[in-house]
Amino acid sequence: MTAVGGAWRQGLRLHLGVEGARRPVEALGLERLTRALVVLAHPDDELNAAGLVQRLRAAGARVDLLVLTDGAANPWTDASAVGARTPFECRADEVRASAAVLGVGEVLLPGFPDSRLRQHLDAAAAVVRAEVSKRRPGLVVGFDARGINGHPDHVAAHQALRRALTDVADGPALAMLLPPPPFSWALGAGFRWSEPPTVATLTLSDDELSHKVAAFEAHRSQRRTLRLLTGGLPPRRFFQLFRREWFLWLEGPAAAAWARDEGAT
Repeated sequence: MTAVGGAWRQGLRLHLGVEGARRPVEALGLERLTRALVVLAHPDDELNAAGLVQRLRAAGARVDLLVLTDGAANPWTDASAVGARTPFECRADEVRASAAVLGVGEVLLPGFPDSRLRQHLDAAAAVVRAEVSKRRPGLVVGFDARGINGHPDHVAAHQALRRALTDVADGPALAMLLPPPPFSWALGAGFRWSEPPTVATLTLSDDELSHKVAAFEAHRSQRRTLRLLTGGLPPRRFFQLFRREWFLWLEGPAAAAWARDEGAT
């Protein structure tokens, strides 16, 4: 079986709920959570979980955002939007504006170099470990093993988060971002373990969709890149077509066991 063929089959199994129980996020006890931490690689990555962030906030949880890199390496950044700021200052302003739209509490920006996160993996894992230990979230949200689209920084952010979870006693539940179908049929999730995960789905309400669009538009310097990711469609139209967010969801004990299992991916 080719890698592409295997990923397609896994993506289809995830979509159909064959690989792990498929459940809506509202059935997963969000109202029991008081804190959540979202751990991602770049400013604008939070758009992938915008619906879940809003749903957690509506359930009463505080949500903080840890963005590991400075986001400064994109050659397609709009210099006119950056202005007199440094690229990192610009992207920090944009992600804070996006986070405010979504109701995020604190935005943490350690500023590891964009496109080189893998070279700073130990330090990044230490930052994640410290924030999880300090904040004691009931849920951590991050990338899946393939980084939702294979970006090396996304994969490194996943690895940093997994390393951090191996050292946290009474660890949080874990929600790993998945690409939506049909993209998941080509990319799969890269998840392998003896216990199947829950495949959690969230369907954006009209209000959540509007806030996701506003968060998208906060990243003014990245419009060229983000429009490529939406296939040139206006963001509202794109999010109407892809209205669901998908996650691999492991409850706390399972997330800790998976993180410590050297044979799992």
